[in-house]
Amino acid sequence: MIVSGYRFDIDKANQKLEQMGAQKVMLQLPDGLRRKSNVFIENLNIDVELWGGSCYGACDLPGSIGDADALIHVGHSKICGFKPEYPVIYLEGKSTVDFEVPESFVEKFIGKRVALYSTVQYIDQRDKLAEVLSEKKVDTVIGEGDRRITYPGQVLGCNYSAGVDADEHIYVGTGNFHPIGLALSIGKTVHILNPVTEFWGTTDSMVDKLLRRRFASIVISEEHDSFAILISKKIGQDRRELAEHLKSKYKNCIIIHMDEITPERVDSLGFESMVNTACPRLTLDDSIRFKTVMLTPQEFLITKKELSWENWEMDEIK
Repeated sequence: MIVSGYRFDIDKANQKLEQMGAQKVMLQLPDGLRRKSNVFIENLNIDVELWGGSCYGACDLPGSIGDADALIHVGHSKICGFKPEYPVIYLEGKSTVDFEVPESFVEKFIGKRVALYSTVQYIDQRDKLAEVLSEKKVDTVIGEGDRRITYPGQVLGCNYSAGVDADEHIYVGTGNFHPIGLALSIGKTVHILNPVTEFWGTTDSMVDKLLRRRFASIVISEEHDSFAILISKKIGQDRRELAEHLKSKYKNCIIIHMDEITPERVDSLGFESMVNTACPRLTLDDSIRFKTVMLTPQEFLITKKELSWENWEMDEIK
């Protein structure tokens, strides 16, 4: 089944539901697919209820699915390392876009060892690039990643453990956050190949801009006396132990639990600075939306002089 340019294996989902004897299922869709919910409902051979809460990724599963027998989570792959209290069927979305790999792009990597990465949606396009590079005798490598990763070479907004040693690194996909995060995690330039627009470039200027923004946040927070430490109630983002460790070290902190983390809710709490142990993207990509200064746990330690700015690293959930 193809919806909005993405392929979904709805037959496999139906088979799994039949095998478990399910009578009712909860359907969870990301924002970009909610208006297409009728297409999924019409193709599922079961009574369907629709989840109306947030869906930022596979880390953001409902706390409860009521009397439904299972959840169908649409668009993302499974994140290992945590287990919800109910069965989950991950209905991954794979892009159907067909693109021509620019010859001028390929020529840059001849004679080099090249690592390839993508999100789950663009694994097929990444594999096409791998074939083209192989034809040019380019040595390609794809890292396995840790237990949070489903596919080799896959990157998440919170995890870049698929990073491997190579001469060059290429990210295949849309958007800039994932390749920027990868570049910060591995400490190397990442080449971006967008299969939708066929644009290609590097992360260099974007990484520099983000690091300047992070340095400014650290400098500002050094003048603040009290901090809140944010814990997410989303089961795949809950770093409670980290938050409690920081709280035990610095008594002028208070822990705050939140589910839907928005600028309006965070800013209304009245803190000057907040340490984010939830999704790292809130700090690194969305921080300009908050009046409250948002810090990663590591940046908080830099403000406390436990670490130096030179030790700055990408915040990841492992």
